[in-house]
Parts: sequence; structure tokens; C-alpha cells
Amino acid sequence: METTKQWFENEEDWILKRPIIFNRNLVNLTFLEISRLIKLLDLKTDKVDILDLCCGLGRHSLEFARNGFNVTAVDITKPYLKVAEESALRDNLDIRFVHSDMKDFCEPETFDVVANLCTSFGYFDDIEDDLQVLRNIYTSLKPNGKFVIEVLGKEVIASTFKEVEELEYDGYHVTATSRILDDWSSLECKRLIRKDDMQQEITAYHRLYSATELKGHLKDIGFENSVVYGNFAGGPYDSKARSMIIISEKK
Repeated sequence: METTKQWFENEEDWILKRPIIFNRNLVNLTFLEISRLIKLLDLKTDKVDILDLCCGLGRHSLEFARNGFNVTAVDITKPYLKVAEESALRDNLDIRFVHSDMKDFCEPETFDVVANLCTSFGYFDDIEDDLQVLRNIYTSLKPNGKFVIEVLGKEVIASTFKEVEELEYDGYHVTATSRILDDWSSLECKRLIRKDDMQQEITAYHRLYSATELKGHLKDIGFENSVVYGNFAGGPYDSKARSMIIISEKK
């Protein structure tokens, strides 16, 4: 029996969204994000095995590798992995790329750090699938390993929410329409993308977590010492935060 694809499994949508998601402003932030993240994680040696889970085009994977770390990059979208592999080859960077759904990938006690960045979490219809991802991450970490996740927390969404926005990205015009669903448990994001004679609408869904909720799930799974930041510079997660970054440890 054929199963219906979930929204994030549609490779054509990801291809269409590529110049919007990975716009020049975001890509230009990569060096700063990783340099600050290395400080937050207190990575003082290059002999570190890092998993970039949901690596996309590999912008973080490439920057980790440039800093001398051993990197494994995982993503479900084959065209994105291909671009990331080509970038690594061009820059002579040794990165292991793996095509996998995040809820299926698990390599016990293999990594010193697992990074899940740029709101690449909360895509599944069933919260149990989110929790399975976290369990797999915990299992994949070595003892004393660290997990860092960056998402748009529920508090950030609440403080910045706009039902409709008109955006421009490198010649693409985007009408972004958003809805809060199920008593603030999820967010529906519709994007009408137009360029020249092309027009297409894409819909995505994200499960929303507050800092307290996500820290609670991490604790239940076994993570300890979870610390929440509002940016990669280590700023507080308060009313001025525009992202939620949590770093947790496996003892």
C-alpha cells in the first residue's frame, strides 16, 4: 500500500524554495554562526566528530569542516545533498554525506556533537516522531557529547507573528501567509512564490515548542544541563530573542 508523502518529502518544493530559504543574507551569516557556535559548545580541539542533522545545502557542514572537524551531513532531500557534495568537492573538504530521514538515522555513540539548525525540527504530524528523533540523537552521541538545536521557539513566533508578509529574495516575490493551529501547537506556512511567468504555492507545517516544553522533552529522554540562548552570541532567551538555541549534554 502506497503511503502519502508528507510535505517535507516533496523534493520539487525544496528545489523551488532553495533561493528563498538559502538567500544571500542567510548564507552570509554562516561563518559568524559557526564561529560563535564553536565558542558556545566550547570546542577546543579539531578532533571532534560532528553530525549536521538536516544539513540542507551543507552550509553549516562545510563551515564545520573548514574548522577541521570530522563532519557527517544527513538530509532527506537528494538534490540538496548533491549540491552539498559538489561544494565539498570543490573546496576539497572531506565530509561524509548520508541520505536519510532524520527519524531513521541513528549511529550509537558515534558523535561528540549533533547539530540541528535553522528550524529543521518539528516537521512530523505525530509528536512521537519528533521524540524519536531526539532519542536517536541521544543514542548517537558519545558519553559527554552535546546536542545543539536552533528553532523558532513558540515565544519568538508569538512576538513576531504576521499573518501576511510580502518579501523579495533575489528576484523572487513571496507572499507569506501564516496561521496558528491547534491551540498554538503548530504553524501553517503558505508561500506564494512568483518570478517572471512562474507562480506556485507551497505549504509547510511546523510543530511549535516553547523553551520549557522542549527542555522537558530533552530531560525525559536523558539529556542534562540544557541551556537556552536567544542567539548564537549566547544572548538571553528573552523578549528580544529572534531564535531559540538549546545546548544539552549526554552524561
